[in-house]
Amino acid sequence: MLSFGTPSVRSYGGVGVMVDRPGVHLLMRQAAEFRGRGQLVERALRFAQECGRAWDLGPQAACEIEVVATPRAHVGLGSGTQLALAVAAGMRRLHLAEQGTDVPGPQAGDPEPWHFETREAVSLARAVGRGRRSSVGLYGFARGGLIVEAGRFTSPDDRGTDGVRSPMVARVRLPSAWRCVVIVERHAEGLSGDAEREAFRRLAPVPREISAELSRVLLMELLPAAVEGRFDAFSEAVHAYGQLAGEPFASESSRLPHAEATAQLIELLGELGVVGRAQSSWGPAVMAVCESLAAAGTVVEQFEALGLTGQFELSIAKFDSDGAVLRVLE
Repeated sequence: MLSFGTPSVRSYGGVGVMVDRPGVHLLMRQAAEFRGRGQLVERALRFAQECGRAWDLGPQAACEIEVVATPRAHVGLGSGTQLALAVAAGMRRLHLAEQGTDVPGPQAGDPEPWHFETREAVSLARAVGRGRRSSVGLYGFARGGLIVEAGRFTSPDDRGTDGVRSPMVARVRLPSAWRCVVIVERHAEGLSGDAEREAFRRLAPVPREISAELSRVLLMELLPAAVEGRFDAFSEAVHAYGQLAGEPFASESSRLPHAEATAQLIELLGELGVVGRAQSSWGPAVMAVCESLAAAGTVVEQFEALGLTGQFELSIAKFDSDGAVLRVLE
């Protein structure tokens, strides 16, 4: 994030990037009552019920949801936002389109999957109450990419209920050859819900000089390197931004059980030659930027050789430039 805590300065905002795995995959169909199966299905059903209330769908708004795959919750991968938006997209297609409402989307038998535009993602987010703090996942749901958002003005008692989202000010498609190794400590979780809200209340406002330097790194180093496809410069900027962005959170993040292990992980990646490395959100997820699939494979092999795969889950991901897709199945 770029900043928070000073009403005269935009709060939150910042930078994030979408990856293609681990991802959220759902199957949804109309049903006589809300039911489902799979990991986090109770949460998915709550999102569906929120859509029913937000769109006044009435008692006929039930559906069946199968959560085929989803990342672990509360580890810094944005799984809650992606699950919520995916459910909302499915509910809109199942119910609003069937009611004859002018809802864009695919029809049965369409050969091409449906991709979402930004205005659609914002509408879906409002229905399920997402994007009130960070909006990276909201904008990334539509068309993917490296996302930069500007933040929004808040009041001291703000709870994010006004429906105002941080505006997206840049989206960049990273080179298709680049890869990201996503590393997550097993059995560890970051902050969420009430615990996260309490942590933000205890945190001091971000000093303006830190926000200014983050903005400089973002505008003059990270974004140009991304646009120009300069891997070394991009990697250095990712690391510099990640280190500085974590400082305002240190008083709270240092209390988390995985804090020391995450710091050691980032140090180890540096010793293995990975320059572009940073923690996501409260962690424990860490990204390692690699110039190619072969380089990403080498990182995984090094962790295997060091016997660390029992402690960490590793996956090699592409930087996603498509965003979410919806298909109507026969």
